[in-house]
Amino acid sequence: MAWTIGNFYLSEAQMQGNAVEVYDFLVPRGWTLNAIAGMLGNMQTESNINPGIWQNLDYGNYSLGFGLAQWTPATNYTDWATANGYEISDPEGQLIWIDTRSESSGQWIPTSDYDISFEDFKTSSQSPEYLASAFLKNFERAGVEVESERRKQARSWYSYLEENAGGGQVI
Repeated sequence: MAWTIGNFYLSEAQMQGNAVEVYDFLVPRGWTLNAIAGMLGNMQTESNINPGIWQNLDYGNYSLGFGLAQWTPATNYTDWATANGYEISDPEGQLIWIDTRSESSGQWIPTSDYDISFEDFKTSSQSPEYLASAFLKNFERAGVEVESERRKQARSWYSYLEENAGGGQVI
């Protein structure tokens, strides 16, 4: 599969292709299917799992969100990407940032309800729904939470990846 990237909303098939790419990138780095699904449940709401999308499709508005995690302002991610040789819409750069900088950058802040480190999140066998809420509360801190939607999407991504990406990890 290949990534679908641009400042537009994705079809379900395009999101599925990107979800498999996320899975293939993160599993070798020690992530569980559960954690990936929890994060994808959030990414679907935030970005349509599209590393090239700008919040409200407002291309180039760096004061709004950008990318898979809708970093807001966009410069929270784009400054790092540029300084490290990545095109800002490069999904590899975005996933490396998420994997290696979430905690050290201060993006991941454990809450009393989800008091786990980012390292523990990545390797967790908790349910995809629980991990979707943990990612929402500890990483996204979204203005519009729609938490139940993110939890349902996480379960859906778990099932899809388990069936289509070889993700037979225990829940």
